[in-house]
Amino acid sequence: MKPFTLEDRGFTGLEAAMVFVAFIVVASVFAYVALGAGFFTTRKTQDTVYSAVKHVGSTIQIVEPVMVQAGADGQHLRYIVVTVKIPQEGADIDVEQIAVTVSTAEFVQTYTGATRWHPIDGDGAKRSVFWQVRIPLSRADDPTIPEDRIIGSDQGFIVEMKSADAVPFTVGRTAPAGMSPGTWYEVLI
Repeated sequence: MKPFTLEDRGFTGLEAAMVFVAFIVVASVFAYVALGAGFFTTRKTQDTVYSAVKHVGSTIQIVEPVMVQAGADGQHLRYIVVTVKIPQEGADIDVEQIAVTVSTAEFVQTYTGATRWHPIDGDGAKRSVFWQVRIPLSRADDPTIPEDRIIGSDQGFIVEMKSADAVPFTVGRTAPAGMSPGTWYEVLI
């Protein structure tokens, strides 16, 4: 028979199990904190991306084609007509605040005001998605411009639209050659 002695083997296993459980608890808390910080960072990044997309998404989009009307002599443009699409979601763009600039190598003319803009989707002025701006190039059509703006046949011109509410954009086109007086033409890129 063996004499009664104190044996430490059971306590050593129990101590190891307690240390193992403590490591598991500490690792779980660390993982929870790390995942929480990761989810928080992901959420903030997502909010930043959505905000940037909303801002970039407030760009006015041109609807092809740009239309031009030949003048009475058939050698110059009388009107430039640009159709644009206003983004529907998240954008509050007032077309009446858009400044339209027409430029060539010889002149730069800026047009402002609501009288040039017309809704074309029949939904009413403030809720329309598609708008058209008709840009006159002669004093006979618009007495507010200082002098006739001559864009001849086969001459390049640029139309730029700027607003405080939207990202500006520029459209470059060339007037058609061999125009007939008073005729409308599509000018593509």
